[in-house]
Amino acid sequence: MTCRFHLSTLLLTAALGCGATTDCERSDPSPAILSGAEALSQRTGTLSFVAKDGNTLTAATYRATGFDEATGPIVFVLHGARRDAEAYLAALTPYVERAGALAIAPTFPLELYPDSEDYTLGLGVDDPPSGGDYDPAEWRPEDQTTFMELEHLFEAIKATLPGAGGRCDYLVFGHSAGAQFTHRLLLFHPTARVRRAVAANAGWYTLPVSEAGDPNTEMPYGLTGSPVGQGDVKQALGRELIVLLGQADTATADEDPDLRGTDEAQAQGTNRLERGRHFMATVEGLGEPHRWAQSELPGAGHNVTQMAGSAAYWLFRPDGETPCQPSSAADGAKIVFNEVLADPPNDAPGDANGDGARDNLQDELVELVNVGSSAVCLAGWGLGDAEDPFRHRFPVGTSLDPGEALVVFGGGVPTGPFAGVTVQVADFDGSLNLQNAGDLLRLSTPEGDTVTALSWGDCAGSACAADHLSEDLERDAAITRSPELSGGWVTHGGAGYSPGTMADGAAFGD
Repeated sequence: MTCRFHLSTLLLTAALGCGATTDCERSDPSPAILSGAEALSQRTGTLSFVAKDGNTLTAATYRATGFDEATGPIVFVLHGARRDAEAYLAALTPYVERAGALAIAPTFPLELYPDSEDYTLGLGVDDPPSGGDYDPAEWRPEDQTTFMELEHLFEAIKATLPGAGGRCDYLVFGHSAGAQFTHRLLLFHPTARVRRAVAANAGWYTLPVSEAGDPNTEMPYGLTGSPVGQGDVKQALGRELIVLLGQADTATADEDPDLRGTDEAQAQGTNRLERGRHFMATVEGLGEPHRWAQSELPGAGHNVTQMAGSAAYWLFRPDGETPCQPSSAADGAKIVFNEVLADPPNDAPGDANGDGARDNLQDELVELVNVGSSAVCLAGWGLGDAEDPFRHRFPVGTSLDPGEALVVFGGGVPTGPFAGVTVQVADFDGSLNLQNAGDLLRLSTPEGDTVTALSWGDCAGSACAADHLSEDLERDAAITRSPELSGGWVTHGGAGYSPGTMADGAAFGD
């Protein structure tokens, strides 16, 4: 029997045989030494660790209110070329909270890794390995690549959290340069304990192919000149990777200085959308069974916040679940606005999203309910106002069964049960931006056609909707329908809002 081993399998192959290890049986022999590890037990924090190259790095953390150390997801968030790890973590945090997860966002800072390749191609002893014949002297030992820092960190986290010792695997989300890191992690370390990975809007890719003499497949654009063999590629294809693409991420290298414009990169496409599609077409062309999927979000550009909700769907979805296909406008007409909070109450009572801080924009909310008899898929649909129909794009996988509700907040980190309904935040424009004096709230198809609308006051200068309130919404409370779902609009009593339930606190569908 001939086996090609990676470091993470070496510890157990003698006892179990080639390829017989499982994620739960693996361990990393070099766990990171953490400073400030108490951050892992706090809602937010920062820890530090020493990388294998001797650099001391930091990682921002977020622990969801309901995180269970034994079973809750652990997700690593990989930043882009600007090394803004905290901003990347903030983009995903609302969904980390809803999923009951623990998120860790390490920083590979510019002063220590001045070139993006130092971070996203941290395989070489000095420079990234080049194409041509494989030269072992160019390559770092496997446990010293930048990619393996996740393995070292994961092992340290397991040892630090009292209930996490039996954890088997982790999730990975990377956007832009972080997406380059993410897909290469699986290619060069296919036995890493990654349960599921999402690579969003990478600038270019290492193709899982090798062909001597073809510059488009030479390292780092392909595997020519690398130690990765066909068996390794098959193993990598067996891991779950989602290549997530924004359909508006179409800037060229001439337009975007952060986008690589070499001949080899241009051979993959002129922009990030084309390059992602080319990468997945190359995977399909291998003719091998694989668990790599391509997913696209209409209207999304090169913006981690716009991609975060869809990334979260893929990261945290139940095993085996596939995303719904967007519904027709006719089916979408069965979605009604049931509660709208444009003017949160002052001070602490206005903290509608429950994140501990009242914010005039973040605590705005819109509650939608499916009053039809069949499920409605809102993936790619828009929620917006008179000025912009896409203040929010519903992420991949957003579906409402009959009688179900969904709440969109203006922002923040919605915290609390909200009766178990789906909760999202406006992620395309940074807020819902509802104008108290008058506005037009609308639900639109992915193409921008209005399906459901509500207006009030002066309608912000737009044509008012058939469903119109002549008064403004300057009332320190939400408006809600009475009777629920079908009646006219009244000012919400009690606390002034009830996201996720009827005005009297009853659950939808009861």
